[in-house]
Amino acid sequence: MSTDQISVQIGSFKADLMQRNVSVVIRRYITFGNCFILNDDKYFELKSEIAENFKLHPSEVIIVGSGKLGFSIAAQKRYRPFGDTSDIDVAIISSQLFDQFWKEIFDYSNSGAFWADSEKFKKYLFKGWIRPDKLPNSPYFSLRKDWFEFFRNLTRSGKYGSYKISAGLYKSWHFLEEYQSICVKECKQELESPL
Repeated sequence: MSTDQISVQIGSFKADLMQRNVSVVIRRYITFGNCFILNDDKYFELKSEIAENFKLHPSEVIIVGSGKLGFSIAAQKRYRPFGDTSDIDVAIISSQLFDQFWKEIFDYSNSGAFWADSEKFKKYLFKGWIRPDKLPNSPYFSLRKDWFEFFRNLTRSGKYGSYKISAGLYKSWHFLEEYQSICVKECKQELESPL
């Protein structure tokens, strides 16, 4: 997609922000539709590879962020086009996998083991998602190591470009959409109340 096409995409996104409610915009641009960084075949291949690794259905894996839209909606880089230094951000939406991780984390925490990021982890858990970088960083907690090893190998494969691929794990679509709504609401407010 060229710079002009991204500008058109941003214009469409802004127009929809003014005419539609936040949940419709999230579904139209983030949880459904084509992916900016990968064509349909590659997008399906990536979803399938991740799903197979975690024993999920490919529909439980989506790309979010600038890799999906072609531009960022995060506050510090709002409307910046996807570029050479951008990452491919993946959202995995699976109550079953989430609960599996939660149980392992509970058991680890209950054992009395030290965990420097436990409070930060709990903040995100309360919001319905697991940030893998906040998991216990211990040789006694293999889920973190396995997670990062899988995504490092996926990145190194080069099958999906030279971009770093990382992921977060969500309990349900509700929590993913609520998280996405933070930036979408900010974008909408900026349009409705320009400086």
